[in-house]
Amino acid sequence: MKRMSGRSQPASSGAEDYSESNAFLRRRNGATVERDNEKLLTIQQVADLLHVPVSWVYGRTRKRSIERLPGIRLGKYWRFREEEIHAWVESQRGGHRAA
Repeated sequence: MKRMSGRSQPASSGAEDYSESNAFLRRRNGATVERDNEKLLTIQQVADLLHVPVSWVYGRTRKRSIERLPGIRLGKYWRFREEEIHAWVESQRGGHRAA
């Protein structure tokens, strides 16, 4: 006879909870892209993408920053959607195109 563990839920319930919370974020933020296709970047990855120091990225996450980067605060960590960073860069160009 197999011994049953004291769990009342299957081990995969954590992943289900995570996907449910992602669905909530998708509805709340109005994002139209599927979560499977999105990539969340760290502060370091955003700095590498923009070729700027990490301190510059942190500066653009502060509430007082006029040109604030679009990001998601997860406790003490920041995460960024790559497509939102690209859109932010385009908005900073102010309609100026390189020749």
